[in-house]
Amino acid sequence: MTVRQRRRGAWAGVTLLGMALAGGGSPAAGGDQVARFASRAELVVLSATAVDRRGRPVTNLRRNEFYVREDGRPQAIQHFSEGRESPARVLLLVDASGSMVTTPKSSSPIMAARQLLYALDPNDQIALAGFDHHYFGVVAFTADHAQILRGFSEVRPFGTTALHDALGRAASDLATHGEGRRAVVVMTDGVDTASQESAEAVIARSRALDVPIYAISVVSPIDDPESEQFTGQPRPAAATLGSRLLARYAVMSGGAAFVVSDFAGLKQATDTIVGELKHQYRLGYDPPPGPTGFRRVEVTTTRKGVSVKTRSGYVPQS
Repeated sequence: MTVRQRRRGAWAGVTLLGMALAGGGSPAAGGDQVARFASRAELVVLSATAVDRRGRPVTNLRRNEFYVREDGRPQAIQHFSEGRESPARVLLLVDASGSMVTTPKSSSPIMAARQLLYALDPNDQIALAGFDHHYFGVVAFTADHAQILRGFSEVRPFGTTALHDALGRAASDLATHGEGRRAVVVMTDGVDTASQESAEAVIARSRALDVPIYAISVVSPIDDPESEQFTGQPRPAAATLGSRLLARYAVMSGGAAFVVSDFAGLKQATDTIVGELKHQYRLGYDPPPGPTGFRRVEVTTTRKGVSVKTRSGYVPQS
């Protein structure tokens, strides 16, 4: 059987990740502890991470230390949860396109997965999905972290890259799996060659879903200014544009973006991601009346030297 045939079989057999995330898979370990907000559809829920001046998570903020503003107007925080009140859910999205064949082993997707699994708590849930010109599920959410590593046998570089389409699907899949600390972590070289959707459309949707996106762009050491092997030449235009778009995904959704070319950079990225996810606050408020259309959201804190990351806004339901 050829690689192409195996991959087609994988698409046919495991593209039901979204259904599994919505409840078709095994119950999440500790699922009874997931923080639940009011069921009103209009409630605005924000995932937020507080960091100090050195980028370290701040873990002991209280509700009355947060301020939420919508279009500059203060909003009363009606719902609040913090830290490890519920298991985290991470959807690991892996670029399985042909361009990833040259990825250094020291910063490969499976190495990133190992670092994430090592740092997460045992009851945290992880799902694995891949993409080339299609998005496909591999392992539904599970606390069996070894199952995630075994799932990498289904992720083999082949075909073109539909990065934006895959990020849109991943954010939607994760959003169907209920409230709680959550994030999409994507490993890619950042070059999109086959998406049907635009980056702007996907960014708008992921922001509306309140799904933080963490992006790890994998580059060659000769293209990494932080590497001793850097040639001093600028990266190819497509790769540079890809990294900038991933950084925009991260900023707009409340996540973070990293460029890595070796194990040290990869470990720093995964440590930062897990550190933020472990201390992710959840804030909820009732949106004020007004016209439909994009509303800008800002979250700040009274704690000196601390900044808060969250999605940049939302569009109210009509």
